Amino acid sequence: MIAAVAGMAAWPVARDPAWSAGPHFVGFKIGLVLLAILLVLRVRKSILVRLRGLGWRRTAIACAAAAVLFYAVWIFYLSGTMPSVTVAYNWNTAWLALDAFEALAAMLTAVFLFRGSIYAALTAAAFSTSLCIDALFDVTTAAQGPPLVTAILEAVLVELPFAVISGMLAVKLLTARRPQDDAPSNASRSA
Repeated sequence: MIAAVAGMAAWPVARDPAWSAGPHFVGFKIGLVLLAILLVLRVRKSILVRLRGLGWRRTAIACAAAAVLFYAVWIFYLSGTMPSVTVAYNWNTAWLALDAFEALAAMLTAVFLFRGSIYAALTAAAFSTSLCIDALFDVTTAAQGPPLVTAILEAVLVELPFAVISGMLAVKLLTARRPQDDAPSNASRSA
């Protein structure tokens, strides 16, 4: 508060670009992960009491809780240290890779649907998620004016509708009953 009143940044490191990269940056990130894991392990007894009987899900829930703690602190840290403008190397490769991933996810979804495979739900969910990420970064990285209008229109008219359709497909595939689910099991046949 005093730093803000004096005209200084609330995060003194925000003005120093050296704080946004380098070994200390990686060390800080690793430290946050370890802190989140230690915090989850510290309260694990109370967590595990509530989750008793869930088997492998206990570990998954503990990892998810650690991830939530990590990202809460990490986002707060980044909000004060990341520059709003930067040079991005291999920008074209990053966008080509994202679009290639989307194409691969769409192709695999079609192949798995054709084969009647349960994996179509996974690839449809991945396609939906990647389209949402694509729309988010298109809009948030676009320059003001026509590029921003184009990014918003593309997100609203193309990427997000396809993401919704693909997400609905994934949910439908996950909740659909397969014919073999209706067939009597071997145990009931032998009885």
